[in-house]
Amino acid sequence: MSVMSVALAAVVFGMALGFTSPANDVMADTVKDAGDRPLPAPSSLVVFKSEAEAALFGALVNVGALCGALSGGPLSERIGRKPTILLIAPLYTISWLGMALSSSFVPLLVGRFFLGVGIGACSATVPTYINEVAPTSLRGAFGASFQLAIVLGIMFANLLGAYVLVYEKDGHNFCHWRQLAMSAIVFCIALFVLTLAIPESPAWLASVGQQEKAQSALKRLRGGTETREEIEELRNASERRDSSESSGGLRDLLHHKRACSIVLMLMVVQQFSGVNAVIFFQDTIFQAAGMHDPAALGFYVMLLQVVMTAVSIPLMDTLGRKVLLTLSMTGMAFCCIGLVIFFAGGRQAGWLAMVCSFGYISFFSLGLGPIPWLMMGEILPPKIKATGSSLAAACNWTCSFITTETVSSLQKEIHFSGVFAVYGVVLILGGVYVVLRVPETKGKSFAEIEALLSQTNESAQTRELTPAAARPFIETSGNSPPT
Repeated sequence: MSVMSVALAAVVFGMALGFTSPANDVMADTVKDAGDRPLPAPSSLVVFKSEAEAALFGALVNVGALCGALSGGPLSERIGRKPTILLIAPLYTISWLGMALSSSFVPLLVGRFFLGVGIGACSATVPTYINEVAPTSLRGAFGASFQLAIVLGIMFANLLGAYVLVYEKDGHNFCHWRQLAMSAIVFCIALFVLTLAIPESPAWLASVGQQEKAQSALKRLRGGTETREEIEELRNASERRDSSESSGGLRDLLHHKRACSIVLMLMVVQQFSGVNAVIFFQDTIFQAAGMHDPAALGFYVMLLQVVMTAVSIPLMDTLGRKVLLTLSMTGMAFCCIGLVIFFAGGRQAGWLAMVCSFGYISFFSLGLGPIPWLMMGEILPPKIKATGSSLAAACNWTCSFITTETVSSLQKEIHFSGVFAVYGVVLILGGVYVVLRVPETKGKSFAEIEALLSQTNESAQTRELTPAAARPFIETSGNSPPT
């Protein structure tokens, strides 16, 4: 229930990302019918004077998210994970309400920016909370639920905007984006009410010396199951943190270079893999493949993304993170090669574009979509978790902004075949990095992961083969409690 409650923040996150897909054309009065003829939108829904204003409105959420990501982690470290999430809910609500009631460009931009601040803070805080409350054996499954909530939010926004919350005019349906914005407030209210009832992260409570509250929260989260080992681990982690002279600031990230570099690299590969390009240009790809209803096919792509993300959840704690990442990047790279062949070969094989587009999204949802967020909360040590999570989330949003803003210019310069060739190279290099540098965290406690990453590269590669292999180091290092 705790994970489901905070995951509502990610649902609103997804609705913010998906909002522009059905709404932007109506807001800019650029809707066209199947014959590419203009369809005048209702005047009450038209607020942009040019496509440039619509593009700025869509992109501004990334700028707000960057600011929110940089502030969300430190805030959650200062006041707690639960209070930070409680603050995100009214920020979401005010932003959506402001957008729904706006009739001019500037108020819409302000609402969109602060909505971005909320989702940036969510991306830095919610994955950390989920990882800290989840039991070790189910941490992968619970961690993947964050990405599942995001794609559900994207699908909700598109489904409601295209088929449910519509304004009918002259026999045509237009997205009633004001009602769509108001519908998101329902999730914001549910987020606030449900989060009030859940416990604070036991790890955070222990880190600020509230041991009794940490034990009480952990017992409540575990529903009466044995918690002595976890309580002991929390106590030892708190003692190590108190004895450390580091402050948890940016300078301390250098003492945990391997953990930080892994998290940042996964965020970079996730965004520069080109997933935004495939989603952004999916209508173009389907039209080039000879499909006559690209909008419906786009919805099927989103539905597939939800299904495959759900499929990944039980696999996180069975196959493991490293296997799924490798499989995901390999499959996506082959799909990129297929799209290069399609666009470079005269666009004759429409089936190839279809298979590769659907396959690309499937493989992304299986590993590269959820795992970077999951591992962000797993491998960053407690002392730098807040700062590291903020930096990783900010890196993700920066890369997202870059890929979104450059895909059109890249397409004009090197065509779609060149664009997907670039993304394929990124995926191949990312796959090699995962094989050589990323440890398997399945079934390992936070203490084991921290000990594993603190070793030299050579010893880490030798010891990470099995969870038990790390135990002699833990027992003799004094850095972690005996297991």
